[in-house]
Amino acid sequence: MDQEKIWTHFQGARIDSFNPAEPRYEALVREALKRRADRLGRVLNIGIGGGGVERRMLAAGWSVMSLDPDRAAVTQMKGLGVDARQGVAQEIPVESDFVDVVVVSEVLEHIPDADRRSTISEIARILKSDGLLIGTVPYRENLRDWETVCPACGNVFHRWGHVASFDEEGLRAEVSTHFSVLRCSPRSFVDWRAAKSLRRLLRNGVRWMLGRMGEGIVFPSLFFVARKVPREKQ
Repeated sequence: MDQEKIWTHFQGARIDSFNPAEPRYEALVREALKRRADRLGRVLNIGIGGGGVERRMLAAGWSVMSLDPDRAAVTQMKGLGVDARQGVAQEIPVESDFVDVVVVSEVLEHIPDADRRSTISEIARILKSDGLLIGTVPYRENLRDWETVCPACGNVFHRWGHVASFDEEGLRAEVSTHFSVLRCSPRSFVDWRAAKSLRRLLRNGVRWMLGRMGEGIVFPSLFFVARKVPREKQ
């Protein structure tokens, strides 16, 4: 599967598809700022998406980096003052021990098993000794539910290019060789500020509660935070 064509489409012609992700971006940034409240730092966001992580971290005064295979998305981030670099997560073009926080949200499910191991290793390499990995993946996704077929070539593929599904145990196993997991739980991200009516507020509340329970009807994500383990303990 050519993942880059999928990413280029959604980050270009369908950039509006990331609008519902704004509450997720807000939660990721809030977590990063809370756990690094004592100082400013440098953050790398892997997978630009709608750029919501970058914009929020810039506003908070952080030094912000992006990594994405899509040249147009990288160029757009550079225009905002982001140190954006074109590349892939299994070969991150960043020096070692350089970043305080890495955000990887709705990205790992796109990466095949062998490359994911390299990705986790690379993230650990570029993080400082007390660095944090903060991210999300779809929770217990049934990949076959989102299969579609290309009418031109007949190839069957996941609509958004997902190749892996995660639960708590699987995610912990993925990162445990390099990280100590501080948090790993399902949740849905809702925009409480947009709840202008009691009906909307109640609907958001139900969605939030079902997300905490991991109910598939609300398409929850697995929200995780992990701290880099010192090399001598890996």
